[in-house]
Amino acid sequence: MKFLFFTDAHIRGNNPRSRKDNFYETLKEKLNELVDVAQDNKIDHIIFGGDLFDRPDISLAVVKDFIKIIKNFPLPILCVIGNHDVYGQNPYTVNRTVLGLLEELGIVEFLSNAPKIINTEHNKTIQITGSHYFYDIDGPDKVSYIVKEKKCDYAIHVAHGFLLEKPFNNEVKYTLIDDIASTTLADITLVGHYHSGFGVKKYNDKFFVNPGAISRISNTVSEIYRTPSYVIIEIDENINISISKLQCAKKGEDVLDREKLFVEQNKTILFNEFVHQITSYGNFEILKLENIISEIAEHEKLGDEIKKEALEKIALAQDLISKEEVNLE
Repeated sequence: MKFLFFTDAHIRGNNPRSRKDNFYETLKEKLNELVDVAQDNKIDHIIFGGDLFDRPDISLAVVKDFIKIIKNFPLPILCVIGNHDVYGQNPYTVNRTVLGLLEELGIVEFLSNAPKIINTEHNKTIQITGSHYFYDIDGPDKVSYIVKEKKCDYAIHVAHGFLLEKPFNNEVKYTLIDDIASTTLADITLVGHYHSGFGVKKYNDKFFVNPGAISRISNTVSEIYRTPSYVIIEIDENINISISKLQCAKKGEDVLDREKLFVEQNKTILFNEFVHQITSYGNFEILKLENIISEIAEHEKLGDEIKKEALEKIALAQDLISKEEVNLE
C-alpha cells in the first residue's frame, strides 16, 4: 500500500507580494508533477495536511483551474482542514467554503477521530485518523495529536498544527514531538501548518513527518534556502518513508524577492515593537481597541501603514503575529 503525502498548497489567484514569478502557474506545475509522481509510483491514496486554499472564499474560476489537475490524483484525497481553508480558524465553518464544496463533490474526504480502515494486499489493516486545525490545537491539551485506540496493524494520524522537534519561542503555542511520542499509538504522524517542516523523524519506532509546504508564501531566509518536498509512504511488512524534492521547484532566490525580505524584516520589527507598546500601556478592557491603536500610533509617530496592519491583525492575537516570523502561513 502506497501513500503520497504533501501539505500547504495555499491555492490562490494572485501573487504573494514576495514572489517574483507567477505563483499561480508555478503551483499548477507543482501539482502536475505530484500527479506524475502518484502515477509513476502507483500510489494508492493521497493524504493532504491542510491549507489546500489560501482563503475560504477563493474565486470559483481559480478553483475550476486547479480541480482539473486535482482530479488526476487517486480520489478522494484524504485530508484535514487547515486554518486558511475556513473562516476565523473555525473548522465548523467549512460548509460555507470552497473546500467544503470539494468535499460535497467527493474530491476530498475529511479525516476525523473515527478511523478510516484500509486493507492491504498482504492482509494487513491500516487505520487513518485526522485532526483539523482549531485555535487551541497547540494548547495544554495535546489530544489532537494523540491516537488513543489502535485496532489495526498500522495507524496513521494527520494533523494541521504547530508540531516541532525542538523548543521554539515561548510566545508561540507549539507542541513538541516529545510531548506526544510516548502517548500516541499512531505508527506515523503526518503534520502540516509549519511551512519549514522538519522532514522525517523517528522516535521509539514511531514516525513523525512534515516535509514542509509545497508553496513558499513568506519571504524569509529559511524559505529562500528551502526546496518544497513531498513524502511517499510504503506499508507492507514494514514501514518505508522517503522524502523527495519537487523537481520543478526553482531556487528560492529565483522566485523570492530578497529586497522585499529586508523591507518585511524591518516592518516586522516595527510592528512587534508596536504590539509591545500596546501591552505595556495597561488594561484597556473597557476601551475600544481601535482608539487605543490610533492613540499609540500618533504618540509613537508610527506611520499609517503600521497602524493599518495593527488594526487588521491585532484581533488575531499575538501568537499569530509571532507565527508569521517563523513562516507559518
